[in-house]
Amino acid sequence: MAQRKLKLEDIRLLDRLYQRSIPPAFLDENRHVNVQFYIHLVEQGIVELFRRVGLGEHYAAADEIGNFALEQHARYHAELLLDDRVCVYIRVIDVTPKRAHFLGFIVNDTRRQLAATLEVVMMNVDMNLRRGAPFPPAAKARLDALLEQHRKLPWTAPVCGVMRA
Repeated sequence: MAQRKLKLEDIRLLDRLYQRSIPPAFLDENRHVNVQFYIHLVEQGIVELFRRVGLGEHYAAADEIGNFALEQHARYHAELLLDDRVCVYIRVIDVTPKRAHFLGFIVNDTRRQLAATLEVVMMNVDMNLRRGAPFPPAAKARLDALLEQHRKLPWTAPVCGVMRA
């Protein structure tokens, strides 16, 4: 069966985790957003998601725990230009005791189009040992709850198919 085309109203079933207008500093010599800032935008959405589940800055500072990106896959669907208003949405794809797999969506609200997706696998890390460590139980439970909520969405996540948490 063919997968139906993802629509903006599908993505907007997720929580909007970050929004901003594109500043001049994000532009490259082609006068559109440089690829590094697509990653930055999705990262800001993940930072907010982590804050909501209890893995934010205060958690990291208190427990010397952090999160490392292990793998990323970007798809660019449309240009982002100066002053475009963008929103970031994150879908949880999978969660294991130490890792989480996310799909970030950058929606260009100015042009009413999907600008990019960024698939990310991250690992919870003990910063003293610089090694993977289990998520704290409360945060893991919140991530698992989000995963179950996102699995009930009426659309299939357009993942690349080679990444795993």
